[in-house]
Amino acid sequence: MMRYPLIFLLTAVTLGLTGCQGKARHEMPPLQVQLTTPTQENMTHYVGYLGTVTPIQTVTVIPQTSGLLQNISFTQGAMVSKGQTLFTIDPAQTRAELAQALAKLAADQATARYNRNLVDQDRPLAEKDFITRQSFDQAVSQAQAAAAQVAEDQAAVQQARINLSYTRITAPINGRIGLALVKAGNLVVANQTQLTTINEINPITINFSVPQAQLGAARQAQSQNTNLPIQEEKGGTLLAQGKLTFIDNTVSASTATVSLQVTVPNTNHKLWPGQYVLVQMPVQHIANALVLPVGAVQQGSSGPFVYTVEQGKATDKAIQVLWETGKKAVISGITPQTRVIFPLPARLYPGAAVQTGAAGHSTKQQHQGSPS
Repeated sequence: MMRYPLIFLLTAVTLGLTGCQGKARHEMPPLQVQLTTPTQENMTHYVGYLGTVTPIQTVTVIPQTSGLLQNISFTQGAMVSKGQTLFTIDPAQTRAELAQALAKLAADQATARYNRNLVDQDRPLAEKDFITRQSFDQAVSQAQAAAAQVAEDQAAVQQARINLSYTRITAPINGRIGLALVKAGNLVVANQTQLTTINEINPITINFSVPQAQLGAARQAQSQNTNLPIQEEKGGTLLAQGKLTFIDNTVSASTATVSLQVTVPNTNHKLWPGQYVLVQMPVQHIANALVLPVGAVQQGSSGPFVYTVEQGKATDKAIQVLWETGKKAVISGITPQTRVIFPLPARLYPGAAVQTGAAGHSTKQQHQGSPS
């Protein structure tokens, strides 16, 4: 019989402790918070598209005369200038051909002078019928043939000079040169042997594609001569800026995309042929857009929201995030006057008691020191 009063006593103590804990929770001081309002800024939404860096010109250097490759006069992978000597082919044979052509020209010029003098001598004789007309016409024909032979010899001399100039191979454009594909001492064949390649890299182009839905934005960017930021493949580091200079005249039926090209000044040579980069293209512009720090936006089961304060309680307010850029979120769904909690304190949840003001520091210390 004595056990029943003991049970009642334990039950009373337990209920008393539970009530004490509930009272302690009820008396938790409100969270100290700070409020901010959205800023209004002119914002442009950029979307990154993967592109490939492509040289404006790529030239394959091929000899125009055959011969023994005598010398290589460039550093592989270096920048070269138009007209700079790259290779030298042994000029001995072409010099001999030029000398032979000059000698033949001199001989035929002498023959032409002789035949011309005969015509000059025979002309008055033919006029007085001292020689037959047939003999005079024959002399004129021989003089004309000799003159034609001289003209042919002059063309042969010019060709020989050109062939001699071909033994000195120069850079046709400014650009960065690649590997020497043939070493000195090898025989090269005219219009056949590939010696090296040169890429023009300043300026340089970037080829990329966008969905057909962004065709209007691309045309606007081109018409307005807008600068397009060029970043590393994974974003982040800005490499350069360029202008949209080409929009393909057809939408690809298989991919529903449009091919575009950006031309970029590449004076610092940060862009390299074949490199993958991210082209940031403007697709939307909003004047006086509402902007909040990214950290003020929370993601809930029903979508993004921000915390506001109503009657001393934290309240979740649904918003729409149009896009994020860096530490900024462009939003809609609230007014510029809406006061939003930021930064967000720990243990903040919808319905939590909150308080604004500078007195929160001492209150927080008292709460941390109070028994739980």
